[in-house]
Amino acid sequence: MSSTHDYVKDIRNDDVQIFVNGKFHHRRLAKISVMDSGYLLGDGIWEGIRLVKNEWLFLNEHLDRLFEGCKAIDIRLDFTKDEIKQAIIDTQNINNMTDSAHARIMITRGTKTKPFQQPSLSTSGINFIIIMEHSKENLDVNCINLVTVPQVRGLPMSQDPKLNSHSKLNCILACI
Repeated sequence: MSSTHDYVKDIRNDDVQIFVNGKFHHRRLAKISVMDSGYLLGDGIWEGIRLVKNEWLFLNEHLDRLFEGCKAIDIRLDFTKDEIKQAIIDTQNINNMTDSAHARIMITRGTKTKPFQQPSLSTSGINFIIIMEHSKENLDVNCINLVTVPQVRGLPMSQDPKLNSHSKLNCILACI
């Protein structure tokens, strides 16, 4: 059965550079702490953006949603939208990408002093990561099946579905 998550493997992705807090690292060496709030608790916001013919599709709208999401969960960004755009372009350039690419922009509350839920325990500042990969659509897929699952995504008062939150367990359960 085909899925919208099907992809064509691209060996160039084995050597991409990942942006981590202003520095680039080979994908096998890019790391954040296991005490990161996004890793521990799903405490963060992300956006996925596609590069087509050297243009990032709906970039301003994605960045608006990233900033709105961070504001909604009280993560203070010390970057402007222009600085984030420049980080995206720098990541694109270091990876020699001009078409058929995907970027995952991730912001977490940062490294925690204890593995507890209290946001004030993240004292080191945010973690800002960009994972960019060559990503062509799978042209062998000519249809997908729509299925429904018993897993409920969640009510807006428990987890706002408009937020691209790092906490995606409900969606993972639906995929399973």
